Amino acid sequence: MKHVVVGVGNEFRRDDGVGPAVARLLAASGVHAEISDGDPVRLMETWEDADLVVVVDAVRTKATAPGRWYRTALPHTIPAASSHGFGVPEAVALAEALDRRPERLVVYAVEVADTGFGTRMTPAVARAVEPLARAVRDEITSTPVLLIPDS
Repeated sequence: MKHVVVGVGNEFRRDDGVGPAVARLLAASGVHAEISDGDPVRLMETWEDADLVVVVDAVRTKATAPGRWYRTALPHTIPAASSHGFGVPEAVALAEALDRRPERLVVYAVEVADTGFGTRMTPAVARAVEPLARAVRDEITSTPVLLIPDS
């Protein structure tokens, strides 16, 4: 099974760098991970031919608990707004319309506090990076490989 982790965000917008931080951490340990700015067309290109896509993205929610994350298979079910103008929900909608949605798509949306200019994440969001990377790794390793018997 081919998989890819996509860390969506801008590393120069403080907490918006959480997706790229998780992707870098996983890539350093051998996981196929990419960084994306969230552009829907580039996201679709990143996950082309992947059976499992795990997206990590920063979101703003009404709950405002920076560092908390949500896991969903349907990005538009999270009561939040992406920290980008366009992002994962738009990419999924476009991919569905073009019949290019991955077989399995999982989104980890991380609540953020500060998306102003700068490269340092707030402490609560920075503390979430390692546990979130472990959760994503578990997502990938627990995915069963389907074997099709020879006919």
